[in-house]
Amino acid sequence: MQERRLDPEQAQEVIREAVRLQQEQENRLELETLEASAAELGIDPQHLREALRRVEQERARRAQRQRVMLIVLAVVVGAFVLNLLVSHWLLSRAWAEVALRRAQLQNVQQRQQSLIPRLEQLARQVDEQQRAHLQTLANALRENPQAVGTLAQELLRDPALRNDWLIVRLMDEITGSENRIAVERKRYNEAVARYEQLARQFPINLARPFLGYPKSVEPLGAGF
Repeated sequence: MQERRLDPEQAQEVIREAVRLQQEQENRLELETLEASAAELGIDPQHLREALRRVEQERARRAQRQRVMLIVLAVVVGAFVLNLLVSHWLLSRAWAEVALRRAQLQNVQQRQQSLIPRLEQLARQVDEQQRAHLQTLANALRENPQAVGTLAQELLRDPALRNDWLIVRLMDEITGSENRIAVERKRYNEAVARYEQLARQFPINLARPFLGYPKSVEPLGAGF
């Protein structure tokens, strides 16, 4: 048989384990010794054996309760971790949709605002009355873009504007931009509503704070 060799660390570990086993053995009382001690105290051996049985049963029950508690704890931790993973997946998808819809809404709004320089350039090429109308429309795009489509339709009632095809074409672009903004704003609001409803659902609402997702979406600034 090949001789085993241990390094110093392994040897110390073996010695420590041997000392522990020796101490456990020395601390245990044999049943005969326990009965002899009980007899000296005047305890009936039958009562001693019954007490021993009860102590062993109680220790077994405590060990069983500990195992059950560990199992329950493991189940709870597992369920929480699973909820974190599922909640993150659902919330990330909903939040990504909100971000996408917000970006699309901002894009169409920026495209609408890009019409202002064209309006002002065109205003310099027409007469004074037309210039006043176009400047009014440009101011509306800056201050109240949500109502600019209605204003454009009202201004086109003026024959001086309606008969200029450049102005009519620009008005059509303004009206079309308002329609696109209305569509994108509706999609954005729907995405926000879906996210906020999801963030309030149980048990996602328990995991959401740990994942760093907000409870609600902050409203867009003025002009949005």
